[in-house]
Amino acid sequence: MMTTESILSNVKIKGGCLCGAVTFEVVNAFDKLYFCSCDQCRQITGSAFASNLFTNIDGFEWLKGADNIVNYQAPGRDISKSFCRFCGSGVPWKNGDKTKMIVPAGSLSASPNIAERIRIFASEQPSWASGLEQVSVHAKFPKQG
Repeated sequence: MMTTESILSNVKIKGGCLCGAVTFEVVNAFDKLYFCSCDQCRQITGSAFASNLFTNIDGFEWLKGADNIVNYQAPGRDISKSFCRFCGSGVPWKNGDKTKMIVPAGSLSASPNIAERIRIFASEQPSWASGLEQVSVHAKFPKQG
């Protein structure tokens, strides 16, 4: 008999790059979501932090375009990035010991189920990325005056 837990552990969500050349499917049960503000993650994403989900490798499958992925490994560091060769969107990659898939949260087409969210290297967060709760919020691009 299937339990609710076993049914949920098999629910998959899809993701991919912006241009659609790379797509994947993953079990929607992520161990951790790391918001990393280290200098390297900020530089490699061009943002205030990287948002990466960690999940078991056996729940992940490439659907299309695995041959369209470029991998970059920073020399002398455990910093890497995988991206679509056409549009440059970040796509998943295997961690160093090949036991987990690291999935850029923004590459998913649905909301992920996350066990734990963690901010790391907060000491390296730039001043321009703090106090965001006081920044004006808009549903879309605001009108220019």
